[in-house]
Amino acid sequence: MFKPRNVDAFREAFAKTGCYRTPPEALGKPRKNGLLTSLSFNLRALLLGSMYHGARYAKKGIFDNNRWAECGFHLFWETERLGTEVILEGFNNLRGAGPVVIVSNHMSLYETFVFPPLTLAYGDAAVVLKESLLRVPFLGRTFATRKVIPVGRKDPRADLKQVLDEGERFLREEKTSVILYPQGTRQPFFDVHHFNTLGVKLAVNAGVPIVPVAGQTTFLGVGRYTKDFGPVDTSVPVRFACGPVIPVTKATSKAAHAQCIDFIASKLEEWGKIPVKR
Repeated sequence: MFKPRNVDAFREAFAKTGCYRTPPEALGKPRKNGLLTSLSFNLRALLLGSMYHGARYAKKGIFDNNRWAECGFHLFWETERLGTEVILEGFNNLRGAGPVVIVSNHMSLYETFVFPPLTLAYGDAAVVLKESLLRVPFLGRTFATRKVIPVGRKDPRADLKQVLDEGERFLREEKTSVILYPQGTRQPFFDVHHFNTLGVKLAVNAGVPIVPVAGQTTFLGVGRYTKDFGPVDTSVPVRFACGPVIPVTKATSKAAHAQCIDFIASKLEEWGKIPVKR
């Protein structure tokens, strides 16, 4: 059943503190990993919950930021129902920062739905995502109504131009932050050498700061037959940590990029669940 908790109350409290940790009374009995648990989350929570209801709202023309928060945070509640903690920290760094470029590591479809609503508590955001996601049933209809920058991943030069041009337009003209995943494809580890400089390039071009975010979402793995629906691992908490707002210029772009990488890698190493390849 799609029965989100009081999303407005959650967003209000989160906007004030920038942090959250699953309260003991909201944590369900831990579920064993396996086919039934994975099917339960993928079908009940992801497909028939967030994705279906997001598409339904989009069809009615009412999939706004509040509805996105409702559908995104529904995955948090379903994660907690399976006995897995959700831990968020540092997002108060975004308060008053204005439009920024937000860069993060990328592990699964999980953060595609839940990560942007966290930033929406502090201002509007556009998301760079794979063009193919716009053709996924339910999901495509949903994201087509939001501020997105689709990339094909076949022509790197065309993708670079698309992100820089559209990203700068969002940042400068619409005063909208841009979220992107510089490592490209989803991976259950963090390889610092594949975390490209697209984020700092966009920030320099638009004259805005950059903000790193570390995410631990191997709770939902990458599927064998389809990347979007994978095995669930209830033993690993879902975590997001927002780093500092980093001013960046052409002269400081290398240092800013290194600072973003170091924040994400250090957080993942601190949590001790995700391999980091330095």
